[in-house]
Amino acid sequence: MQSIAPTRRLSRRSRDLLVAAAVVFLLGALLMIAGIALHIFNLVVPFNPGSQIYDLTRKGILSLGAGIVFASFLMALRAITWKTDNALARELGTLLVHHLDRQFVYIRNISKRPIGYLDAVLVSKHGVLIFRISKRKGLFLNDKGDWLRRRPKGNWKPMRWNPTRDVAVQVSKLREFLEDFQLAAVPVRAVIIFTRESPLVQLTLQDPAVPVVHSSKLVEHLQDNYLGHDHLDAETVQRVANLLYR
Repeated sequence: MQSIAPTRRLSRRSRDLLVAAAVVFLLGALLMIAGIALHIFNLVVPFNPGSQIYDLTRKGILSLGAGIVFASFLMALRAITWKTDNALARELGTLLVHHLDRQFVYIRNISKRPIGYLDAVLVSKHGVLIFRISKRKGLFLNDKGDWLRRRPKGNWKPMRWNPTRDVAVQVSKLREFLEDFQLAAVPVRAVIIFTRESPLVQLTLQDPAVPVVHSSKLVEHLQDNYLGHDHLDAETVQRVANLLYR
């Protein structure tokens, strides 16, 4: 199995965002300097009819500059914390590499504007399989598309976190993305994977809308639900892999 991640592209994107943050910071700093200068050097005397407009203008310039500087800090923070790989997906790849040959392409940490963020995908002649990977702990109940977590008192509480909903959106976006490249016939499916085992994670599944497995059972799941159907030729597999990797 080929296990890859678009690390260079994401690193370059991070550097570009950091440069943009620096430019935005300079713009904001210049506006703040201009606003401060207009406060120090009054260009309009207090009794002038336009003094009120002048005062509002210099305060506005100062506030705008401060806002832009703040935005530049947020951009810089995003650039510094940009993930160039997904550790959970990488660990999962070390498990799969012993069971799948080089016809399978495992792409980690995909971040594309039309698709959004994907932990990992597996591309092969059997289609595209999206991996939603979680390291959460607890007792979970998945009833079709709903997720509940067992509380210490024994009651079940609905969760805001809903990987089924997440992957449904991801599957829809990826299908639309592939359709734009005349690849609508490519099957796109998904699986939710918990990396922690019992007793740290205990799953109760009631007709799940999306398959849910422990990482230790992933290979068995692939054999039963993914590997049984041949749909794509080698050229199509390579096209899909290139589109997701680049």
